[in-house]
Amino acid sequence: MKRAALALCLLSLACSPRGGSGDADAIYNAGEQEAQLSPGVQPVRIGEGGPGFAACAAAGTVVNLSPQDQPYLPIRAAPFAEASEIGRLENGAPLLLCSHSLDQRWQGVVVPPAGGTPADCGVAAPVSAPRGYAGPCRSGWVSSAFVRARAG
Repeated sequence: MKRAALALCLLSLACSPRGGSGDADAIYNAGEQEAQLSPGVQPVRIGEGGPGFAACAAAGTVVNLSPQDQPYLPIRAAPFAEASEIGRLENGAPLLLCSHSLDQRWQGVVVPPAGGTPADCGVAAPVSAPRGYAGPCRSGWVSSAFVRARAG
């Protein structure tokens, strides 16, 4: 009888959704702070079109910003809304479109200086292999919803 009771107890413990840990997590992790996860930094990649194309193959413009709801477009350090804001763009700001996130929701951009050209940022010419941008201009990630590709 004792063996049957022990077997039932072990079986119910094994089938428990808590896996028998009970309050072990609370005991062993008492006093520890929950870590805040951050997406970190993901450099904008240039040269994704291959060695036959400019390092950033397209140009774009910031569009659809609203003074009430979205007065500026944040430039992020990585393609996530939780990533650090590293700059801001206004409606009509020119961009060089270099890469995009897998889900197409984020554009990796290089921002030329006011009145500047792609040549000023070092992305008008091809590069031999894709790599992270490390040039003189600002770069980061912006929401694709606020970018319109343009000719030239």
